[in-house]
Amino acid sequence: MSSQQNGYAGPPASPHLWSRDGFNGDICVTARPHPIFAYTEARGPHAPHRLDLSDVELADRDDPAAPPTVIATSRNEVSIAVSGRNAPTPFAWRNAENDELHFIQEGELDYVTDFGTLRAAPGDFVCLPRAVAYRVAPVSTPTLRVIVETPGQLLLKPPAPFGMLNLSRDVTHPDPSLSSRVDGPTELLVKAYDGITRYTVPHDPLAIDAVLGGQIPVWKLNLTAIQPLTYLPHGGPPGSFAETTDQDLLLYTLSARPGARPPIHHNADFDELIFYFRGPGAYGALTSPGQLAWTPKSVTHWGPTEDVPQGYLAWLCESKGTFRLTAAGLAAAQPMETGQFGVQPVPANQTPVTI
Repeated sequence: MSSQQNGYAGPPASPHLWSRDGFNGDICVTARPHPIFAYTEARGPHAPHRLDLSDVELADRDDPAAPPTVIATSRNEVSIAVSGRNAPTPFAWRNAENDELHFIQEGELDYVTDFGTLRAAPGDFVCLPRAVAYRVAPVSTPTLRVIVETPGQLLLKPPAPFGMLNLSRDVTHPDPSLSSRVDGPTELLVKAYDGITRYTVPHDPLAIDAVLGGQIPVWKLNLTAIQPLTYLPHGGPPGSFAETTDQDLLLYTLSARPGARPPIHHNADFDELIFYFRGPGAYGALTSPGQLAWTPKSVTHWGPTEDVPQGYLAWLCESKGTFRLTAAGLAAAQPMETGQFGVQPVPANQTPVTI
């Protein structure tokens, strides 16, 4: 049966790739008599899901003092949270344990930091390393952000400094001349492994006169500035543009690129979390901006074709630490099939499976 006859576009379904270390380690390719990515039922926590970020119940939409809502955590102490803040944070925030990577899905926000102010817009990644204090002030609403927290140091590491992205042109930093100036006592929240400690300080902890030397550690990069890496004519794996020093997390653009559809795949070492930013083109069944498709490690998947003429923008977070959805994440999630990343159909004689 051809790939067109069996209902799936792309090359024949028989090739199957098993890979270690994402796409960078040992591989083995086999030919199989039939596709092996489809399933009719999954019971247990290690099952693919997709969710719409806007469906998550977000406390900070209405309560400025509320934290972002955590939707997933990994066994390596990485977390993914969602924020819909509509008002400025009434405190300064400092993470004592983790680097934070924020992705702006909707709205504009000012990040007022130890090093000045940085304005972020849709499609921007903002990196706030460990021990940097900041507060967030929405410029336009509604807002929607993804926040990845990782104990590993997050570094930009494209294959070359002027190829996938231009580090000197596309990476920007806060403006020290736009300093915070809050009068009177200020509340500073410091997050550690065992909770939040609240400090009351007599003066604004973010106020700055000048940067006297060194590189400002906070940076911003827009997804549109990252060039997709491809191999023509047959296609090939994407290339990461950032990673943690322990390589627990690898970050890629997974935006539209020429080449053949990826093979059926077992990723032996990494969970794959794909965030669909926007179209106009669709990425498989992902058509609405702000959708997350999560495929746990070792689960068979056949990613949708990425050669979409209309174009789309998406990014991938690979995680060595196995992820699990929180109660807040599960409440907004649906079981996902792994051919087009659509909602997994439930047989007529079965009720939806609760993970």
